[in-house]
Amino acid sequence: MPGAMKTFFLMFAAMILLAQIFSAPRSLQRQIRCQKMDGRCEVECLSFEDKIGGCRAELTPFCCRKKSQ
Repeated sequence: MPGAMKTFFLMFAAMILLAQIFSAPRSLQRQIRCQKMDGRCEVECLSFEDKIGGCRAELTPFCCRKKSQ
């Protein structure tokens, strides 16, 4: 029984790792799209910026650009 639990957790960790690897190309495309919209990728947008989309799910989830006035 303990061997089965170790195998389960190893397979679960491998699935998470594969999900991170295969989502990388899409996040790069989102970053390029954010730069084309004159934005930047940040964890938090500043008070004078608008959230205009997403960059990545991991560390920099928001695409921010200055509010138009």
